[in-house]
Amino acid sequence: AGAHGVFKLHTSLEDVTCAKVLTQVGQETPVFTRFSTVLGQNGAAETAREVRGFAVKFYTNEGNWDIVGNNIPIFFIQDGVKFVDLIHSGKPEPQTHVPQAQTAHDSFWDFMSLTPDSLAMSLFSLSDYTIPRSYRMLKGFGVNTFVLVNKEGKRTFVKYHWKPHLGQHALVWDECLKLGGQDPDYLRR
Repeated sequence: AGAHGVFKLHTSLEDVTCAKVLTQVGQETPVFTRFSTVLGQNGAAETAREVRGFAVKFYTNEGNWDIVGNNIPIFFIQDGVKFVDLIHSGKPEPQTHVPQAQTAHDSFWDFMSLTPDSLAMSLFSLSDYTIPRSYRMLKGFGVNTFVLVNKEGKRTFVKYHWKPHLGQHALVWDECLKLGGQDPDYLRR
């Protein structure tokens, strides 16, 4: 799923950056946002309990700027070398090709048991964070830490958080089950 829109700055951040997109109050910057599941396969029901990912592209006068995020406040792992193993742990079983909807197979839990730094993420993945009622009711947390530099050259580390105006709301489990069978593309609509 994706959406075009605009970013409109309400408060200047000139104390931490000289980037015009974050200092010129009232300026509208075109954006495109793409939403996805992190481990879900093509055609999988969007109501499966799973971490949601997103990417926001800002089309600024100074060039394009991308922010990648998830809807949980922590990342899966602390060591980037483990990323490929994490992704493989949530994909269909290579021998049987059985889909993984909601991590319903052993390789995901094997990875979790062998990766203690993923414990907090696995708890978030079982929470209401992972069954959003709408993308408009989805909190977002930037994956990367950025360094912003102001006009004096002072550097500030920042992480971006998205807070929905409508608040964060989840589906209830019975709704997920019904929508998964009746309208697996529910969130895209």
